[in-house]
Amino acid sequence: MHHSTALDEGDHFFDSNGVRLNYRVAGQGDLVFVAHSVGWGAPASYLRNGFGLHLEEEYTMVYMVPRGNGHSGRPADEGAMSSGTMAEDIEGLRKHLGLGSIPVLFGHSNGACIVLRYAERYPTRVTKLVLVDAQVHDSPPNDSFEQWVAKRKDDPDFGPALAALASARTNPPTTDDEFVQVLVKAGPYHFHKASAAAIYEKQCDLEETPARLWAFLTQSACDNKPENRLPHVAEASLVTAQTLVIWGKEDTMCSLTAANAMAQAISGAELVIFDECGHIPWVEQLNKFLDVLKAFL
Repeated sequence: MHHSTALDEGDHFFDSNGVRLNYRVAGQGDLVFVAHSVGWGAPASYLRNGFGLHLEEEYTMVYMVPRGNGHSGRPADEGAMSSGTMAEDIEGLRKHLGLGSIPVLFGHSNGACIVLRYAERYPTRVTKLVLVDAQVHDSPPNDSFEQWVAKRKDDPDFGPALAALASARTNPPTTDDEFVQVLVKAGPYHFHKASAAAIYEKQCDLEETPARLWAFLTQSACDNKPENRLPHVAEASLVTAQTLVIWGKEDTMCSLTAANAMAQAISGAELVIFDECGHIPWVEQLNKFLDVLKAFL
């Protein structure tokens, strides 16, 4: 059992570099499993409702909400919203929780981009690392995104979702509500079966925690600056954590090229690719996802 009240069940706040950050603890197993959400504005509830609830009987789950997202505070400086800065906040969380090393650190998509950077910067502070369909800043060049666009743009299930993504780029949303509309309309594009998007939308539980457009705009602006691009593959050899990489074979956003490059660059990493699966594996292949994850843990 944990003696620190920092791991009691419920919502918590702590200060990291002058920003008040939120995390939620659920479950009371011996092993602490930190699931770090994405930094671009989607609610962290998608992790808990998607797969975390299934682990809470066995593990103490800690759902970390990055700066500018959910109920975490915003930095006064909009330039302090890069994925690299968010990675530094994990060190604040580790110290706050009183952990010498984080037993399990998990990230998906942009969340994986953030936790991988942490594991490179603080190798001795992570025991096990789980990266799912990661955003990799220095992926080897590939045309995966363009290939998927060509394959799906005229598909009745995926075409409208792709159009919503494209129009959001040229005509960005201006309110949280408009941002949510874009996320909902674009949802099907991220899956093997378009119908899976409805499950994901429900798991996001946007009633409980709104999506944050501000996070989307500021993180994009920060991460697009050349000095904030992270050397994920270039410095992956620094990772000493035991690493599991899970990827959906039909991920339209994060390429298999990136998956392979990263898995090869991290010493001893295990790469598991799920067939008939898009960007969010547990939505389409929950049982397999849980089996692979638990076997690794």
